Amino acid sequence: MLRTAETGQWPVNIIIMAGGKGTRLKPLTDNTHKSLITVGDKPIIRHLIDHLTVSGFREIHISVGHLAEQLTSYLGDGNEFGISVRYIQERSPMGSIGALTLKQRWPHEHFLVINGDLYSNFDVRNLCTEYFSRKADMAILTVSNVVKIPYGVLDMATDGHVRAFVEKPDYEFMINSGVYMFNRNTLNLLPKGIPYEGWQLIQSALHANLKVAGIPQTSGYWIDIGSMEALQKAQALSQAGITQH
Repeated sequence: MLRTAETGQWPVNIIIMAGGKGTRLKPLTDNTHKSLITVGDKPIIRHLIDHLTVSGFREIHISVGHLAEQLTSYLGDGNEFGISVRYIQERSPMGSIGALTLKQRWPHEHFLVINGDLYSNFDVRNLCTEYFSRKADMAILTVSNVVKIPYGVLDMATDGHVRAFVEKPDYEFMINSGVYMFNRNTLNLLPKGIPYEGWQLIQSALHANLKVAGIPQTSGYWIDIGSMEALQKAQALSQAGITQH
């Protein structure tokens, strides 16, 4: 639950999804849990937890699967870090969000779900404020991503007539950051006990005509540490001393 002087108490379950194998980071993840890979002076998941703690969260659920014992040994019950940690055990891979169905009862009506391989200081309070003020069933934290096209692009009519031409343009898209907020209406769309991905839940919510909001990241940094290149970028940010919670 989030507790701040500004907001009072919001009924939010916080879950960090850390059950994956980290196959994109092999061989680093052959014998090390992906969330325990170090960026700067501490593991990825510690950066996330510290950021959530600064934002007012004290109770966190974490889904674990592959190399779970490493993560549970490092975090324990969370007392060392000033939080309470509870674990959701994945007996088999459940995708990026399917493990939520493994817990029978949740104490609160709303959920903040974060991929466990993110390195980010996104504005948690802004996300919560926007989600609740919009009365959304689901909110997705979005991040701007610019795609550079290495070729000239033609705008063509159906008859083959060229209407416009742009040389090597840049296109900006808003992408899914792997951070979600949603209510029980959205949670109930998850099929129980089978693997399910975040993008599938977004599609299910849209097909069910639920209210889905995109909340742009307004400040800070965001890196999905899903490749060696991304890990090197995170390390560079940390070494430059420009990251903060």
